[in-house]
Amino acid sequence: MNIQYKELEKNDARKLINLRISVLNTDPYSFSITEDEETQASEEVVQSAIESYANSPNKIMLGAWMDKELVGVVGVERFENKIENHKARIWGPYVNKTSRGKGIGYYLIQKARDFSFSLRGIEIVSFDTSSESKSAISLFKKLGFQETGVLSRALKFDGKYADLLFMQMSKPT
Repeated sequence: MNIQYKELEKNDARKLINLRISVLNTDPYSFSITEDEETQASEEVVQSAIESYANSPNKIMLGAWMDKELVGVVGVERFENKIENHKARIWGPYVNKTSRGKGIGYYLIQKARDFSFSLRGIEIVSFDTSSESKSAISLFKKLGFQETGVLSRALKFDGKYADLLFMQMSKPT
């Protein structure tokens, strides 16, 4: 098993869209978007988003590749406004079901956390997820994140609600 980790590039847009669609097909609360909405995402818009991350020192989109297939992804962005730029946010972490149990998710989150704290002035890294994402919650706790709050019934899919769980970690001293 050969797993490679690298920043996403513009030409990875279709693979990212396909991964997210496959995720939403089985785990509809994984992202704050529906499968139908993700299916309608234009490749050009996703390419532009990837480029904006690649061209910023305060953002990263990291992918995990197995045999040229994108099997996992995570994004990080620093809050840009002055009053919040001591914080970074991890978003969209996911590993497809067939690639789980190999440490890929752990490594992606660890790299996202480490990237965040490598940015000058970052004191807090945050993350939010659906209460349905038990594996993500467990993984973030294993890496030192703590729950800081819950927004009840924040997500609704096919008439079923899920809470939004907020987690964060302060920079180790």
